[in-house]
Amino acid sequence: MPRLVRTVVLGLGSLLLLVGTVAGVVNREVLDADRFAAHADAVRTDPDVARQLGRLLTTRILREQPDLVALRPLVEATATGVVSSSALGPLVRRSVSPLYNALLLGDDDPVVLRLADAAAVVVAGITALAPQSTVALPADLDVRLSDIGAGTWGTTAVAPVHLVRLLSWLAPLLALLLLITPGLLGPRERRLRTVAVDVGRGMLAAGAGLAALLVLTAAVVGRADRDTLDGAVRAAVWDQLAGRFWATAAVTVGVGLLLTLVSAPRTERSRTLLWATLAIVLGLALVTDPARVALALLWVVGLGLLVGGVGTALVTLAHAPVARTWALVAAVVLLVGVVVGAWPGDHHLQATRAVSDSEGCNGHVELCDRRYDEVAFPATHNSMAAASEPGWFFPEQPDGIVDQLDAGIRALLIDSWYGRATDRPSVVTTVGEARDRAVAEADQAFGASSVASALRLVGAAGLNPRGPQESYLCHGLCEIGSTSWASSLTGMRSWLDAHPREVVTLVVQDEVSPADTAALIEQAGLLPDVYEPVAGDPWPTLGQMVESGKRLVVLMERHGGGSAYPWLLQGFDWIQDTPFLFRTPAALIDGPDTCALNRGHADAPLLLLNHWVTDKSAEVTNAGRVNAASVLGTRADACRKERGMLPNFVAVDFYDQGDLFGVVDRLNGFG
Repeated sequence: MPRLVRTVVLGLGSLLLLVGTVAGVVNREVLDADRFAAHADAVRTDPDVARQLGRLLTTRILREQPDLVALRPLVEATATGVVSSSALGPLVRRSVSPLYNALLLGDDDPVVLRLADAAAVVVAGITALAPQSTVALPADLDVRLSDIGAGTWGTTAVAPVHLVRLLSWLAPLLALLLLITPGLLGPRERRLRTVAVDVGRGMLAAGAGLAALLVLTAAVVGRADRDTLDGAVRAAVWDQLAGRFWATAAVTVGVGLLLTLVSAPRTERSRTLLWATLAIVLGLALVTDPARVALALLWVVGLGLLVGGVGTALVTLAHAPVARTWALVAAVVLLVGVVVGAWPGDHHLQATRAVSDSEGCNGHVELCDRRYDEVAFPATHNSMAAASEPGWFFPEQPDGIVDQLDAGIRALLIDSWYGRATDRPSVVTTVGEARDRAVAEADQAFGASSVASALRLVGAAGLNPRGPQESYLCHGLCEIGSTSWASSLTGMRSWLDAHPREVVTLVVQDEVSPADTAALIEQAGLLPDVYEPVAGDPWPTLGQMVESGKRLVVLMERHGGGSAYPWLLQGFDWIQDTPFLFRTPAALIDGPDTCALNRGHADAPLLLLNHWVTDKSAEVTNAGRVNAASVLGTRADACRKERGMLPNFVAVDFYDQGDLFGVVDRLNGFG
């Protein structure tokens, strides 16, 4: 057989063997009903998948019972525990059957994992751990498996399934015929040895090809975001199947090496043995830690190609006298490019300022000519306490600070405290002299029994603080919810960069010292944005603030920055506010003196309208009621008349409930 034809035949045989090997593993591990169910159940118990399913179930429960948001960490933890429990295994395996039938038979019936039983257990757990809560079981809680991992099952999967089954036996058979054909057509005296060598080398090639595919797959799966359901499922599925594929690759390579070693001529055996040893070492390394070893090998190969290519180019160019100078210049440029490209980036470098074609200020051209103290800004109370972020008991906003800015919030009321990370993931404990005050403040805001229950749920009695003292945004007790102060400021900086015509205000209950607050603002790159007013001078217009780049006002409730940090304004020299301790909607709507002076001086130029209810058992419902235009707008008008000034900051809980933005627009003359 001509050499070219022989090479093509052997190459095609190796490729078919690779295809057959992959199809065989898929047929055995995925298309077998019992193994498929076992894998699906194992994926369900994967910690990342269970956490995402727990969040999904929590969302469904909170959709039916929105006021349970105060206990979201408890609901989520309970749901995650139930979803990942072994007791749910039989239910999951039964639920997998419709999915398996849809894959193989093309059934169009919805593929549903019924979680009503799981929800019943979750609700029972919530009631036991927090008996003060009234919980009704949501109807028909389920998760469609067809949505998990963004997959779409049905008739589109039938043809590939049958093709895989066919290839699992046909491809290896055709591969074997192709691999033995050249040897059978060769000289009679070497026929058996040639056949064995060709088959061995074909298996080596197929095994190496499979290993390469596994390395690439691991690299792709490794980039999956495990904090999403899709990414978590992909990673868990790969964890289930990777070992089977690697074992198959190892067996294929091992048998191929054995056939090659036994059948090779004596003069080649030493060299073959050396390659076999190297293959075994690399194989063990890849099986032990495939992703890292593969990346290391790719780095070595890449470096070798780079050095070899540059060296070859320079040697070639250097033969021409005129080209030697250019070769040297090219080498220097290439070296500088490689060094600069590979050098670690500095995450503290300031981002390039975004450029906007808009001529408006805070969304309206008319506001550009108005002074800062002549504008009403939508504001959120306890802006950091977000229901969408993990670990927050008693959240008071639906989402985080950047999302609030995206939605149109322009004043953020936040609390800064000192805390330390603990041995419990994502749980921070309040530290320092202010801890007793933090406990008292939390008890007043949420009720002592509710705070005690929350602390028991996070295991506060056994927390072990670790690491240095850092600055966090907490509502007093960081154990019942915390967000990094530094990361929040960094997020604000990026947002301001992307929205160069927006003016934002921070009102900070500052348990963190002025020096530490100033350092955090400077580290985040926000210092150039901070505006410093001059006492006695009128406030600038929003347009002037935008043009100057000084678009962030920082007001501190407890301590100003003094002469060291004069841009950290003593808040109640500039702000006067209204009362804020209303236990029920009726107290806020019908109570007396709801517009009376609370904090600050009567001649302070800015008015903060505090508008929320402190009853945490029905917080979302209460927010929807008191944020309605008929309530919020009426109170804003009444306080404007009584106090003789515009409410500059209209601060609410759960800003997405009611009509905060409509009320603020009307105060600004746009409604």
